[in-house]
Amino acid sequence: MVCHPLTRLVRIGLIPILTTTFGLPAAAATTDLVANGSFENSLSNWTTSGDASVVAGGWNGSQYLQLVPTADVSAEAWQRIEGLAPRTRYTVAARVQTDDHLAPPIVGLRNGPQIAKASGWVAIDEENRWVERRFEVFTDDGQTSLDVYLQAWKTDIGATIRVDDVRLYQGRIDPPVADPGDPPFPGPPAFSTVPSPGENIVINGDLSDETGNPWSLGIEASIENIDGAAAIQLVSTADTSRASQVPGLALPPGRSWILTAEAKVDPGVISNIYLTGTNEFFANVAIDATDWTTIELPFTTKEDWVGNVKLTLENWKNQPGAAWFRNIRWEATGEEWSPTTDAVPVPQTETLDENFSSGLDMDDWLISTKAWGGDNGGVSPLNVSIVDDIDNGQPIKALRLQANGDLYTGDTVHYGRKTRVGSAIATRQYFASGRYEVRARVAPELGAVTAFWPFHYIDYQKGEAGYWHEPNPRRNTEIDWEFPTDLMGTGQDQAAEYGLDASDIAFTNARTNSWGGQFGGEGGEHKGRRVMHDAEGNIVDLAQDSLDGKYHTYTIEWHSGSDLGDDGDTRDEIGCVRWYFDDLLIDELWDVEFGQGNVPFRAARFWIGVWFAAAGYGDEVGWGGSPDFDSTALYIASVKIEPFLEPRDTWVRETVPNIEWAMPDQYPAGPATPECPADLDGNGNVGATDVLILLAGWGTADGDVTGDGLTDVQDVLALIDAWGNCPT
Repeated sequence: MVCHPLTRLVRIGLIPILTTTFGLPAAAATTDLVANGSFENSLSNWTTSGDASVVAGGWNGSQYLQLVPTADVSAEAWQRIEGLAPRTRYTVAARVQTDDHLAPPIVGLRNGPQIAKASGWVAIDEENRWVERRFEVFTDDGQTSLDVYLQAWKTDIGATIRVDDVRLYQGRIDPPVADPGDPPFPGPPAFSTVPSPGENIVINGDLSDETGNPWSLGIEASIENIDGAAAIQLVSTADTSRASQVPGLALPPGRSWILTAEAKVDPGVISNIYLTGTNEFFANVAIDATDWTTIELPFTTKEDWVGNVKLTLENWKNQPGAAWFRNIRWEATGEEWSPTTDAVPVPQTETLDENFSSGLDMDDWLISTKAWGGDNGGVSPLNVSIVDDIDNGQPIKALRLQANGDLYTGDTVHYGRKTRVGSAIATRQYFASGRYEVRARVAPELGAVTAFWPFHYIDYQKGEAGYWHEPNPRRNTEIDWEFPTDLMGTGQDQAAEYGLDASDIAFTNARTNSWGGQFGGEGGEHKGRRVMHDAEGNIVDLAQDSLDGKYHTYTIEWHSGSDLGDDGDTRDEIGCVRWYFDDLLIDELWDVEFGQGNVPFRAARFWIGVWFAAAGYGDEVGWGGSPDFDSTALYIASVKIEPFLEPRDTWVRETVPNIEWAMPDQYPAGPATPECPADLDGNGNVGATDVLILLAGWGTADGDVTGDGLTDVQDVLALIDAWGNCPT
């Protein structure tokens, strides 16, 4: 690993102070450091402002803190905690309640943490309920104290905030469990990987996980113990009752399966099991047996792949009773396809070296169909193709990713719209620390954002320990190369150095962002704004170079580093991220020695795409500009990913890795190689007209016969050699 000459620390000289391994409390974690955290001694040890009082009742004990904000004044209570250890993890926890989710209780830590944080959100179904909130911080260098604060931010809603059982512990503490009488906290949603022959495609078809994961239980749908076994119960009312599951697999064409289930209904009830999918796929069986009966649903796919498959159990509305289902089974043939090959990503040890000469291999690449970034139509597989191109005088097969702007009137429609539809691909496997090289020419129109980025996404559920580590349950791993952009924020000094207007959105600028993924959402973003220049310091206009057919190499060098095995508290090898343009260093980011930094460590899929940032940005449609064009395209000559496999690399699942990917039959075919390349006019004969076309293209690629990207004497000789009728 090569990041910084002074990054190597001596392991035996760094002893973490009461830190923890994952899920296990440190020795000091049993000591609550908050005085009067349950307000049994009224407001003793707390300083307040606004309408803050102690009221009888509460979660733990006989009293709680009540905060009542007004339209002009926030209500707050805070306590200074002294005698802490610097550079050390601490966990704050509290019970909170609000009668309006739009006025959430705020629990925060400030004036001492490495990163000040606050938790301030409540779900609609959590209104008027006591809920647990907790998260972690590290004390900063030299800091031995911090403030715990409880706040009701000013609002005219008229809400009342309640807080009780405020705690602060050194280290990480075990996650909580659901309160008595409440259902267990949900875990991460189950998803499908590539199945083996005979494996049950239906996840939790035997209902051994009685939480129902991943079944979606609708109105009057529940899992009950019926006749000594778990079953899905659907009760007909004025509404139809359904339970459904999306397996997340694509079904190959021309194959047959049989789905089976044990089912029964009340007298007079007719229920259904059915499957739906793309290309008008539908299969259904009705059920009227009043005793447990094994139901069979045979079905066959036609000439196309079937995606977005959904299994539904249904009891139609206004029927006289219930229906029950159990032991639902659908055996795989082994030919089904999943975007994800392994439930937990497997470390990739081999270099991925792709030049698209054999097309876009679905064993290595996924085509995205997602939408993000505001008012746009997402990214469509219809905009992905393989084309012939020239890179530095050599003929290549290039991946072409098209983007359709606001003036587009063609046939491509995605998410119900034609305009602002881009395209993107991602690796099927996950990679962590490594060198990521993309040789490309960017899409040269303002409004279309060209991007190269590793990306990994977790949305922790309450049944996962990670949910309780941060105010935001979402974690991102992301490192970006993005063009065009302005230079506002971190690029203004460089704009002044090069004589540029920092507010101009231009292809002379790049975004070099990084999310470390160790704390919630975008709270840990490194926002790089850099000027693109060559080794001589000359500004490079990427759009003009692209229009001139010039490719550049864009590199992300990602070092995750290593730590002392204390869950990342202390690094012994500091990681870094570097962004290179044609091997010239443009930006770099260093990790921190302890705590939480912005250098990622979770393995991610590597994305390449052109998309529309259309969330509004001053007078522009988005931060990449306004897409006042018909269509444009990003061209990719090659991609190379060389894994470093550094000690801090972490291989964990994404929350929902299978959603919104193209089906196998949506992958592009490469351009056909002509059987008779000397037949330049395409009439099946090599003759005088072809000679004239060759001469007109002399010195360019227009009359190229040999495939070297240049029309010259070698092409004349090849044309003469092929003179006459082309072979049939």
